[in-house]
Amino acid sequence: MSMTIKKIWNGDIELAKTFWLVNILGTIVVGTPLFLGDVYYSGLNELLSLIVLIFIPIFVAYFIFATVSTWRSATKYIASKKKKKQNTFWGFVAKVIVVLAVLRSIGTTLSAILV
Repeated sequence: MSMTIKKIWNGDIELAKTFWLVNILGTIVVGTPLFLGDVYYSGLNELLSLIVLIFIPIFVAYFIFATVSTWRSATKYIASKKKKKQNTFWGFVAKVIVVLAVLRSIGTTLSAILV
């Protein structure tokens, strides 16, 4: 298990799997408790509120993991495709999506802090 996590972190898993499974699906799964906590905020009891608070650092850590992993995988994808003189389009698309997700997260965080 730790070897797989290390391979993902290093970008050694193919880009499609890293992007769709780790970045998209994994972020949805790990972020679901925060989403539900936000949607049902007024109806949460103390225990559920605590659980939502516990998930904040878990989500942040996972988001960093998924972002770095996807970026590294895209970098290796681009290098591999350039070596073979093939199209690098999907590697750059993945990087743009990662940058947009980071910018959105920063904006969301700042708006929550400043409000």
